Amino acid sequence: MNDRTKPEHSEKPKEKPGILKKIIIKQKEGTLGETIRDWRWIFQYTKKYRWYVVVQTIFGVIGSTMGLLSSILSKYTVDIVTGKKTDYVVFIAVSMVVSAILGMLFSSIQSRISTKISLRVFNDIRAEVYEKLLDGEWQHVRGYQTGDIINRLNNDTNRIASIAISWIPSVIVTFYSFISSFVAMLYYNASVALIALLGAPLLAGASSILLKKSRYYNRLVFEKQSSILNFESETFHNYDTVKSLGATGAFSKLFVNRQEEHKAASLDANLFSIRSKIFLSVVGHLVSYAAFGYCLFLLWSNQITYGTMTFFLNQRSKVTSGFNSLLGILPQMVQSAVSAKRVREFFLIPSEKHYLSERELTELTRPPVTVRLSSVDFGYDDGKTVLISADFLAQPGEIIAVIGASGQGKTTLLRLLLSLVSPQKGKAEFIDSKGYAHVLEADHRRLFSYVPQGNTMVSGTIADNLRVTNENATEEQMMHALECACATEFVEKKGGLEGMIGERGHGISEGQAQRIAIARAILRDAPILMLDEATSSLDADTEQKIINNIITRNPNKTCIISTHRTSALALADRIYRVSDERISIVSLDEV
Repeated sequence: MNDRTKPEHSEKPKEKPGILKKIIIKQKEGTLGETIRDWRWIFQYTKKYRWYVVVQTIFGVIGSTMGLLSSILSKYTVDIVTGKKTDYVVFIAVSMVVSAILGMLFSSIQSRISTKISLRVFNDIRAEVYEKLLDGEWQHVRGYQTGDIINRLNNDTNRIASIAISWIPSVIVTFYSFISSFVAMLYYNASVALIALLGAPLLAGASSILLKKSRYYNRLVFEKQSSILNFESETFHNYDTVKSLGATGAFSKLFVNRQEEHKAASLDANLFSIRSKIFLSVVGHLVSYAAFGYCLFLLWSNQITYGTMTFFLNQRSKVTSGFNSLLGILPQMVQSAVSAKRVREFFLIPSEKHYLSERELTELTRPPVTVRLSSVDFGYDDGKTVLISADFLAQPGEIIAVIGASGQGKTTLLRLLLSLVSPQKGKAEFIDSKGYAHVLEADHRRLFSYVPQGNTMVSGTIADNLRVTNENATEEQMMHALECACATEFVEKKGGLEGMIGERGHGISEGQAQRIAIARAILRDAPILMLDEATSSLDADTEQKIINNIITRNPNKTCIISTHRTSALALADRIYRVSDERISIVSLDEV
């Protein structure tokens, strides 16, 4: 039945199964073992941060003990007043105040430590996943949608980090609080203790006194979180560029910087939360003591005969809430297992191979170098063949043009040279300065300065965008690269190197973005400059001027230009046409 023929009132939505039913379903589907494996994976982080878990547990038990001690002192205070044993009133009153203050202190310290630990673990796990994705094989990572990657990288990782360090303390502290309260009640009156198990705690409404300030801190944290999400989106939107420029280290550092900003905002919000809780706790204690004083008055006037009523009322809520908390941990564990499965998939992605040391790489990639494809067959995972028996050659000092209709395989040819994909047959290799041939691998991307299609800017300054390929570039070097790319004039109008660029190049034109991208590639100073439709938004004169600048200033540099435009072809030493799964050499007259 299509949408047009659906009745106005369709069938009722199915009820969501309860947590126990979900477990039964998982067992019936044969996935219980998978859930156990997911939890074993989570437990590796629990073991890694075991000292944090121990600290949380200790502070939780201390806080729970202080709460129970305070209730017991309250009970004895009532008994003393009822029996009119005034000799101990001052001692008990002081003990109650001290106990309450210690309880608030330990609770605040625990909250602060817990927040720091949670942020540390979350950032560590998320950075680990982020770096794993950056180092993953191109085709496998590109199989995921960017939004799905962002969701798993943040929401699922957050659930894992939270449960990894909190589930053991939560179980132990809740169970301890539950048992200690129940045993204490059994000691004084077994029937009341049993009745307490049947009760359910009333949830108190949150105070609106500090709402405005709380909204401010929450908004600040969300904005910092959005900044991280935006940068993650930009990273994987420009995934080819990041890997091909060899800029994974620079991007990882920028990512960690944004994490630190989010961490600072979160800790500020947490500190405000602690102060708010202390304020509300003091107010709550004052109200409680006022009510308690009224009960003492009733007891003094013999209107109440059971002096431990306050203790039982207090502990009854603790017993029932503790019981509910124990049950509440179960759905969290199931949810975190689902998140673990989603994140674990990333760790199954094959990593790129890195065999050579830095010294070996430097020696191998010393210019001049030649790159070539020999009888290469290639097709993507969808089964579509892109290239058959492809041959290609680019030698030092040459300008090589690659032409062909969209979708014929020009970008695939460049990906083969960049080792983003590997031939299914034949060889993609480079010949070093000594004449030895080597199969192209991920580490050999330092041979290339790559300018991809489209706008590849990230939000930040112009200098930030340039330095992702050369972190130690001086201002003079950056200005030289901009001059070579015919970009100095508009950059100066933008405020120079510190001029701001918005997300995905917002605030500059496509042509300006392309010139900054070309300057960025020039700044990398690799033997081979690769332009993939990188001058499509430039006029013919500017395009020719940039190419001439590059060749004139770097006579041994090789330029590989993928283009639809004929204006650049006149400068080419050789023109390759990609068409019908073949690569052939053509003359300018045949274009």
